[in-house]
Amino acid sequence: MKKFLLGALGLLALTLAGCSNNKVTTKKNTYRPTALTAVVKGTAGAKHVSYQIDNGKKQTVKTNGGAYFFQVPAATKDQTVKITAGSAKKTITVKKVKALGNYKKLAAKYNQMVIGTYLPTKVQKQLQTAQKNQAATKKKLAVLAKTDPMAAAAAAQKQQAAAKQLQTEMATAKKKAKDSLLPTTTKDGVKNLVDTKYTTVRANVQDGKLMGLAMITPTKQMKTKTGQKKFGTTFALLGTTLNAKPKYVINKFEKVLKDAKKNSSSTTTKTIESNGIRFNTGFSTDHLYIYMTK
Repeated sequence: MKKFLLGALGLLALTLAGCSNNKVTTKKNTYRPTALTAVVKGTAGAKHVSYQIDNGKKQTVKTNGGAYFFQVPAATKDQTVKITAGSAKKTITVKKVKALGNYKKLAAKYNQMVIGTYLPTKVQKQLQTAQKNQAATKKKLAVLAKTDPMAAAAAAQKQQAAAKQLQTEMATAKKKAKDSLLPTTTKDGVKNLVDTKYTTVRANVQDGKLMGLAMITPTKQMKTKTGQKKFGTTFALLGTTLNAKPKYVINKFEKVLKDAKKNSSSTTTKTIESNGIRFNTGFSTDHLYIYMTK
């Protein structure tokens, strides 16, 4: 009888162990991305959990005390995620979100403005004036060419010389700005596109579309004049690139920053909206985070 009971207990232990491995849960069945990703959390009886997004490559994460989490980058379509832990399986959905726009176009727009900030003030004004008066100047030259071809040719030559000088200035500015420029192309996924000691710009790109941006700044840099200037410039240019209203956003952000200083331990996220763009701000002990999404 004793042997029988011991055998039964051993069998029961194996059965229970098998049951514990045959379990996987998630906090929700449907997730909506916040910031750049949707964070999927749950529990499992196995040491590892694997997941597959829309029948893509399988990825694996470890469990810690029976808990696990992983992130699914936001996309413009609903995504099906298959989760496996041992013999247990579960399927969840990550809902679609709107893209900020075409990555290449937005990167080109942003880079052009960044390069402009490295031009001397005098050259910036010349460039703005030339762009503003481009159509009118072209029309004047066409009229002048009919009445005084020699004068028109001289004016055109002068314009070409000025344009050549401007190109030289632009090339110099581009070299100075190289560490702050977004790559013209990037592979799909969430990655850091700009990483300097002042600011990190992280992006989620899917199928050539910019799904979201994150601007990350060390709080120690916000205590220096250079750090504040770099932060303000990058923040304003990213907002302008997304067609938000920079002055409105910065004014609102200053209030959020003051509130955060009153409660330095707070990690509460604050949201600022402008022209359809959401700016979610958050703070850790050593970094400031601003997420930009639609």
